[in-house]
Amino acid sequence: MTEILILLAGLLIYAGYGLAGLIWLLAAALIIWLAGLALPRYRWLFWPLIVVSAAPLILMRLQPVTGLSLLAPLGVSYFTLQMISYLADVRMGKYPPEKNFLTFALYLTYFPHLVQGPIESFDHMKTALAERKFSWDGLSAGAIRMVWGAFKMLVISARASVVVSTISASPEEYRGAYALFAMILYSIRLYADFSGCMDIVLGVSQVLGLRLSENFDAPYYSQTVAEFWRRWHITLGDWLRNYIYIPLGGNRKGKLRKVINLLVTFLVSGFWHGFHYILWGLFNGIFVALGNGLRTKFKAFNRLLTFLVISVLWSFFIWPDTFTALGSIASLFTTFN
Repeated sequence: MTEILILLAGLLIYAGYGLAGLIWLLAAALIIWLAGLALPRYRWLFWPLIVVSAAPLILMRLQPVTGLSLLAPLGVSYFTLQMISYLADVRMGKYPPEKNFLTFALYLTYFPHLVQGPIESFDHMKTALAERKFSWDGLSAGAIRMVWGAFKMLVISARASVVVSTISASPEEYRGAYALFAMILYSIRLYADFSGCMDIVLGVSQVLGLRLSENFDAPYYSQTVAEFWRRWHITLGDWLRNYIYIPLGGNRKGKLRKVINLLVTFLVSGFWHGFHYILWGLFNGIFVALGNGLRTKFKAFNRLLTFLVISVLWSFFIWPDTFTALGSIASLFTTFN
C-alpha cells in the first residue's frame, strides 16, 4: 500500500511539469514492462527495443544538428538508461522479468531519483523496496541529510554560481586568470549542487525507509582522472562500464582495444550529457586512458593536478559553445593577467 502511495505521489509531482511528459513516461513504463515479459521467449526483440528506447534521447541530443523540436520529458536521460539496463539484464538472465507492473513502474518513475539519479539497476531497486523499513533513526538521519544537501545547493552552489555566470557571460573580457578562477569555482559549484541534490534524494529515500546507491565518494580527493570517474556520479560510471565498456570487450582484447573502448565509452558519456559535450567526453577518455601516466609519488601534487585537469575540462559546461570553451582554455596559456 505504501509503495502505491509513493508511486502516486511521484506521478502527481511529475504531472506538475506537464501532462504530456507524464503520458510519455507511463507509456514507456508499460511498453518496456510488456517487452521484458516477452524477451525470454522472443530474444530477437532485444535490439529493436534498445533502438526504440534510446531513439528519443538520441534525437533530442541531435537537435543542434537536425533542428528537430521534440518533447523532452523531465528525467528522460535517466529513465532511458534504466529502461536499457532492465532489458539488457533480463536478456542476459540476470533476473527474470518483473510480473508486477506497479513494482516496475515504481522503479522507473520513483520521483526522487528520476531527475538527477542515482541510476539504479532494477534488482537493486526491487531489493531496496522489499527491505524498506521506516524508523525514527532513518527519519532523523534523512532529514539532516536533506538539510545539508539544501545548504550545499542554496548557499555554496548558488553563491558560487553568481561569480561563474558573470565571468562566462563575457568570455572576451574575462580570460586568463579570470577564466581559470571560473573553472575552479565551477568545480566547487557543480559538486555542491550535484552532491547536494543527491543528499536530498537519498535523504528523502531514507525517510521513506529506502536505501539507494551513493553517487559520490570524495571525488576531488582522487589522484588520477580515472580514479575521479570512479568516485564521481558513481551510478552513471557503473552503467557505462556494465552496458558499454564491458560489452565492447573492456580490457580483454589488448591494450589498443582497451583504449578504443575507453574512448567510445566516454564519447557516449559526452553525448548523453548533450551534443555540446562530445569533445569533453573525448578529452576525459584520453586522460583516463593515460591511467597512472601523469601520477607522481607525491599524493598532494597528484590530487591538485587531477583537480586542475577536471576543472579545466568543466569549461565545456561553463561556456555556451565548444569554441568559446576551447578559447577560454587556450587563454590560460596566452593571457597572463
